[in-house]
Amino acid sequence: MLTFRAGDPDRPRGHALVFFRDGESPDTVWATYLVVAPIKMDLGKYIPAAFASQLAGQLSAAGPSAYPLPPVPEKFEGGITALERLAELRNDDLLDGGAIRMSEPLYALQPVADIGTQYAEQCARYFGAQSLDEPVPEAVTSGASSVDVDDLLLQVMPDRDKVGRLARLTGTLRYAVEGGDTRLADETLDEMQRIARHLTDKYHPTELIAAARSSEPRGAQLAELYLERCYRLVDEDYAAMADLDSKIDQLRSAGG
Repeated sequence: MLTFRAGDPDRPRGHALVFFRDGESPDTVWATYLVVAPIKMDLGKYIPAAFASQLAGQLSAAGPSAYPLPPVPEKFEGGITALERLAELRNDDLLDGGAIRMSEPLYALQPVADIGTQYAEQCARYFGAQSLDEPVPEAVTSGASSVDVDDLLLQVMPDRDKVGRLARLTGTLRYAVEGGDTRLADETLDEMQRIARHLTDKYHPTELIAAARSSEPRGAQLAELYLERCYRLVDEDYAAMADLDSKIDQLRSAGG
């Protein structure tokens, strides 16, 4: 049974990174890439005769096939964490192949072939059950990709940069609220909430946004205190944070 480290076993993507741990050196990771071609083909026709006998089992299977690139796993210096990140960036499945002995590279051919066969069959079942006559939803064909890119950037962005973006947007939101520009306020609020999803609760992003959008006189002052607190937290200046927390509590209490 396949072990999915990333991806949904019930909705395989048709392309997957596969990694193995070296049985003689458990900290060493080897990897290959599986592709289940959407167009049926016999890749064995394109393999030089010198390699045909070795790869025939993998490249000329009668059933669904997943083609490994490279056929024998290569050492992956980044380790499993880097592979997880790469799979996320590429929107690949990530499969855990277990441990194999890489001192004899050809020994890995059969495990790769077995995993490829299982993955190809799983893909065939999933894609075979889907209707190709249905139109693609508009959200998929239009703005979805830009949202994904921005979320991806936020995932790797340092907290200081996220706080900086929130600070700039706070100024914009205060301007929109005080000027009665509802459209600008809504757009800015959406952007701030997106950034907030990528910050942990210790930054109090929800409270910051609530203060920034408040029409009360103390809203601007509270937002400023929350932003300063965020910067102090990034700098790990906990002594200053305690003083800011006290000021925030006092201001909130004064407002009822």
